[in-house]
Amino acid sequence: MNKNYFSIDEDFNKIINTVLSDKNIVSINPISTGWTNIVFEVATNEGNFFFRFPRDDFWIRTIVKDYEFSKYIYGKTDFNTVKLELFYDNGRPFSMHKKIEGTVLADKMNKLTPDEISLVAQDISKFMYQLHHISFDSNKIFDVKNIGVNLVDFIDELLDVHVAKSNKVFWKYEDFSSKPHNCLVHGDLNSSNVLLDSNNRVTAFIDFGFGGFGNEYFDIARIIGRCPESFKSDIIKSYESLANKSLDKNLLDSEIKIWTDIDNAYINYMKGVGIF
Repeated sequence: MNKNYFSIDEDFNKIINTVLSDKNIVSINPISTGWTNIVFEVATNEGNFFFRFPRDDFWIRTIVKDYEFSKYIYGKTDFNTVKLELFYDNGRPFSMHKKIEGTVLADKMNKLTPDEISLVAQDISKFMYQLHHISFDSNKIFDVKNIGVNLVDFIDELLDVHVAKSNKVFWKYEDFSSKPHNCLVHGDLNSSNVLLDSNNRVTAFIDFGFGGFGNEYFDIARIIGRCPESFKSDIIKSYESLANKSLDKNLLDSEIKIWTDIDNAYINYMKGVGIF
């Protein structure tokens, strides 16, 4: 095997059956939303599992970082997070985790009542605040050495690898790298990575591939930039209450604009390679 990542034409059934050889597999279904990984949901007699197979060298390295970060923060907040397991096929890493039941916020956020929005905003803010205040030794989270563990370094390589130079003129690495990287961040806290239970309360946060060291504003701007305007004030108010300080609204707006530009640049890349 010449490449160190996975392609869509591989025998994933064989790989999955090998990992779950001690379980009765009912079905193996591809998930169409896998932009960075080829994703399968596998139903078994012991519940459902998600498998993620990275699409290129960058995401191969990212999935190892995802595993290490998820392992470090597991059980350190009041919310469910995925408990990843890492496996290798011919030296290529891929991950598996048991499915956490819930509906992604993206599918419900335009149907919530004002009271439900307020409660969801409180849950999201609580998770962010708890994550941002997990104590850590920066030398004891990551063993991976071949990818950025600071969010800004990670995004810089993401754009460098996948986005044409003409589509990333908005990115000023020096401006972002100069900001304090003094806490742990999710890094991609958008409405598709938040799960709600049947009572429309947040039950889990998923997908920590961007996770690492950063600034609280990175996460806050990311989530409020990807939610309807009705969420914005509630999330800001809840976070300010927990942190006992005011947030810089101009800085938040600036960060939201950058995240929007990053999304658009990466979507253009995915369209170009036929993923999106």
